Parts: sequence; structure tokens; C-alpha cells
Amino acid sequence: MNRFSFRKQLKKRWRRWKRTFWMTAAVCAVMILAYRGLSISAAVERLLTTNFGEAVSVMGTVKKDTRSDQEIQRLVTQLKADKEQLIRVVLQTEYICGVETEQLGRMDIPRLKILLAQHPEWEAKITSSDTMQLNQRVEDLSPICKQEAYISIDAAGNLKLYEGKPAEENVIRTFFQLDVGTLESSLPEGVLEQLQEGIRIQDKDEYDSVISTFSDFAVDETHRLLRNGG
Repeated sequence: MNRFSFRKQLKKRWRRWKRTFWMTAAVCAVMILAYRGLSISAAVERLLTTNFGEAVSVMGTVKKDTRSDQEIQRLVTQLKADKEQLIRVVLQTEYICGVETEQLGRMDIPRLKILLAQHPEWEAKITSSDTMQLNQRVEDLSPICKQEAYISIDAAGNLKLYEGKPAEENVIRTFFQLDVGTLESSLPEGVLEQLQEGIRIQDKDEYDSVISTFSDFAVDETHRLLRNGG
């Protein structure tokens, strides 16, 4: 790919970062409804009241089909508790960016068994004789990251994910080192300055787009080959 073509492609990606994903989805949905002759006003109301964050979380969760009765009994036996004893249950959700911990309260053994059967995708582990921790992985940004996440480069040229503005130096994750010289000569005007200040990331599409774009400038040749399918 020559430099002109690459710059053109990069400009397209840059514009795509600034588009709002759910606005596009809403417009498409309204057009489909109009084509079908349905009530647009009622449909728009449903779109505006839909919690898209929850929808993304559900779609992004990698699910296990079932959890056997034997597995449930094995987990419960490790607690060494009788049926009347209340077990403290904690749910930890690990996102692409961020981790959240939720206290689900105390449950007796029968209720805990029902919960384990209903959510086989949650990994369960016993942390004490009266505490069970459940873990789930969601392929999305956490609610906090959607509000505060930035991608930027540090003084050494490392591409990093930050909680809050990069100047606060609250690093969540380091991706790879960039060839800053090539980056500077190839980027459209203004993009490098924006990257240094921090590119605001509000959803997984923006996250994937930014990482994909700048991986082309990674110093690690193996990383570039993997990203490009080599």
C-alpha cells in the first residue's frame, strides 16, 4: 500500500471514530420500520428508552450452555455449609476495559444452586467457607470506561489506555510501542496532536478501530503481521 492510499484510509478511519454508533443503528431501524409501514413514533420511543449498554453487555458475554447438577453439587460441597446457612455471593465482571464488583447478597444453598444453574457462563470459585465469587467476562467497555477512557501515547511512544485524561497517568493497559517517526509522517494533519492529548473512547467499536489503526505503526514486526493476518 503506497503512502497516499494509506493516508486516505487513515482519514476514513479517523472520521469513523467521530461517528456515533447508536445514532446510525437508530436511523437504520427507523428506515426499516418506515419501509414496513409500522408506527415510527412508537418505534422511536422504544429506541430512545432501550438500555443499549445492557444489550451490548449481554451480546458480548461468552456463554457456557449448561452447568451439570454434579458440578453444582461439587461447588456447594466445598462451602461446607448446611441448607440453612446463608452464603455471601459476589459477582465480579471483567470488561475489556475495567472491572466491576457487585455484592449479590446472602443466599441459602437451594437459592444458590438455582443461581448457578441459571448462569452456567459465570465461573464460580470458593473464596472462604461462607463466600462464593462468580466471575464473568464481557467483551465491552465498562460503564465507567465509557465515560472516562482515553487512548494516547506516552513519552516513549507506547500506546496506552487510560482511565481519565492521559495527563492524570492512570494507566489501565499498555498495548504496544509505536514507530513515532513513521506515525508522524503518515498521519493526517491534527491526528498526532489529538493522539497525544488523548482520543476519547466511548464504545467497543471506537476501541477496536483505534487499536486496529495504530497497530499498523507498531514497532514489533510480529505484532503487525498478526494484526494483518500474516
